[in-house]
Amino acid sequence: MGFLAASASVCYFQVIGSFNRNEQLPEILQQLRNEGFRSIEQSAEELSTGWVELDDYESSSFASEQSCLRDRQLCFSLRQDRRRIPAALLKRQIALLNDKYLAENPNYNRVPKAEREQIRDTARSLLLTRSLPAPTCYDIVWNTEQQLLRFCSLNQKTIDSFQGLFHQTFPGLRLHLLHPMARAELLLEKELQTRLQQADQSQTDSALEQVEANLWLGSDFLRWLMYRTLNSDSRYSINCPGPLLEKQPFSAYLDNRLVLSGGGQEGAQKITVAGPQDRFSEVHTALAQQKEIDEATLHLQLDEELSWKLTLKGDRFQFGSFRTPMVRLENDPEDDPAVAAEAAFFTKLGAVEEGEQMFNSLLKTFLKLRLGDDWTTEANAIAAWLAE
Repeated sequence: MGFLAASASVCYFQVIGSFNRNEQLPEILQQLRNEGFRSIEQSAEELSTGWVELDDYESSSFASEQSCLRDRQLCFSLRQDRRRIPAALLKRQIALLNDKYLAENPNYNRVPKAEREQIRDTARSLLLTRSLPAPTCYDIVWNTEQQLLRFCSLNQKTIDSFQGLFHQTFPGLRLHLLHPMARAELLLEKELQTRLQQADQSQTDSALEQVEANLWLGSDFLRWLMYRTLNSDSRYSINCPGPLLEKQPFSAYLDNRLVLSGGGQEGAQKITVAGPQDRFSEVHTALAQQKEIDEATLHLQLDEELSWKLTLKGDRFQFGSFRTPMVRLENDPEDDPAVAAEAAFFTKLGAVEEGEQMFNSLLKTFLKLRLGDDWTTEANAIAAWLAE
């Protein structure tokens, strides 16, 4: 998915390891070229995966630093070309080859098992040579000062493919999923970091265990935010570093779509509430029945004209369909296309960083309450609201 699109889903990683962008840039360009995308249009291969340039999905040359460097950001894309054969077409081709085999071998009433497997492979190969690969590209924006990497996809198979190729390309670096506990630790001062560690229910530093053992963080955050949406003015202020000024006010609330899950008498249940809500009566009832919010549409606003929207995944704090204010640039036909493209990138990046700063400020506000001495009072208020 494109970083410059109107909305893009974003999975966040911290890059771990020794890294100096300025000193290592020639090496980085060579590493990207070594694992660059290679076309399979003239072959029968089913899949090809590699890096391409952010501004040109057809190029994997990375000939100069301008091909991937945007100030503090290293930018490139993962391209995957895959041939897909419709099941009905494969079935038809296998039937044709089976009929041909039986016609050439009249002593057989049916094709032997070993021959059937070979025929299936032959049918796939024949169809692959006739099919054009379908390309998909996923953008990467890597802040080399913060070592924060944004990968524009939430599909787990695509994420796994990206991580594998990244580690193969940069063997001295590791990607660490910026899951809720990791994000919380980055936001908090030392005293609250200690309390966060005490609340950590995982036994190891494994990202998967950190996610699965600490689902309470996302669940509590979204339940609290639902309570605040219905029982407060939804006003907050900036309390984290970023492009927006400290203490700048903004609004944050849930609406449009929520997904809840929990146990029922007949097993696990999942409930989706969609469309603009008034009092969220269905959500209120589900929460009162001990269900938890798994994901929700979060709205962030600086004013009536500047608004952000995203689908927050509560287990990993991934941003689905992250929409920023419209990027509007006045294009002059005489402008250098490369300069115009760079201006569009930085405008979009600024809007993304503002949305991330508001989210982090909202999360930090919750964490200070959740890990502080006043949480019992807030939890009792939420429980009283659910009992209404």
